[in-house]
Amino acid sequence: MSGGPSGGPSGGPSGEPTDGNASESGTTGGQGQAACEQYLACIGVVTPAALPEAEASFGPSGTCWQSSTGEQCLEACASALATLAMLFPGEPACGSGGVGTTSTADPETSTDGESTSTGESTSTSTSTSTSTTDSPQTTTDPGLCSDPPNQANHAACTDESGCGCSSGRCFVIPVLGGLCGECNGDADCEGFGCTVPNPIAGLGSKCNQGGYGQGCETDAVCQNGDAVCGEIFDIPGILTVKTCGHCTTDADCSNSQICTPAYDIPNFTGLNGCVPEGTVGNDEGCSLAPGGEAACSSGHCGAATVMGLLELGVCGECSSDGDCGPGEICSESQVDLDLGTLTGAKCL
Repeated sequence: MSGGPSGGPSGGPSGEPTDGNASESGTTGGQGQAACEQYLACIGVVTPAALPEAEASFGPSGTCWQSSTGEQCLEACASALATLAMLFPGEPACGSGGVGTTSTADPETSTDGESTSTGESTSTSTSTSTSTTDSPQTTTDPGLCSDPPNQANHAACTDESGCGCSSGRCFVIPVLGGLCGECNGDADCEGFGCTVPNPIAGLGSKCNQGGYGQGCETDAVCQNGDAVCGEIFDIPGILTVKTCGHCTTDADCSNSQICTPAYDIPNFTGLNGCVPEGTVGNDEGCSLAPGGEAACSSGHCGAATVMGLLELGVCGECSSDGDCGPGEICSESQVDLDLGTLTGAKCL
């Protein structure tokens, strides 16, 4: 499923690192970073396009090791690995990923010689691109918190108050869970936009510079003169992802062009642009809005379902069996999360 890339984190989590902990956790590699090494190896296979950003946070010289304790970084990697293992259960590179377990670091890699554990991230609230606070797990008593304290960005969290995150921000996506990050909405980003978490790669929310393809809630944070904030993905009652782009509807386009999404599946983002009629090839994105099929060279735009939650438009050869030859059937459009690719309907 796909918010907008910000070109890397704009800063580490708030709070001062604990003296000595980062080095004790092995910030120069080896067993001390084993959990993060496995997480990065998994990312490199299932969502390679997201690997540079993950390495910037959790690689040997990543921002997490510089701004948080080593134990916090290990916990963040372990929780992200568990999420990936659930999304890609058949991928050996992700191993068990901690699925069915709560261990975040083995005794050899913990800073105190003992393993640490966190609960698996869950949530039952509804959310848009700004996290809400009506979840049954939200803690109203400031003296209580349902999450471990001072967790690094990208760590799993459940308490929407952000009490367990060193940044003070926990972006919860119902069904998929929550992640510590830099923002819950544009208001947290000092005049710029908030890019929602990437649940595919296990990366938390981040503030961006308002460029094309970057997350937003309103046009006000889009910095390019003609940019508007348009919807890319919508999972009703769960999450709406918007990015700064060239259009929101065909009315924003000139010369009878059609407002069409270009999806970036691995980075959980995309960009709406104006394209001439009949210029989008098969296996590329198209709008499911009425008239969106006109952008496809084939004239057919089918719906591909992701995890039973999200529908994406994909140009293909057919819309129904009637578009195919005698004895042929029209296949369904598909999204491959492993490869980050779209496949339009075909006559078979």
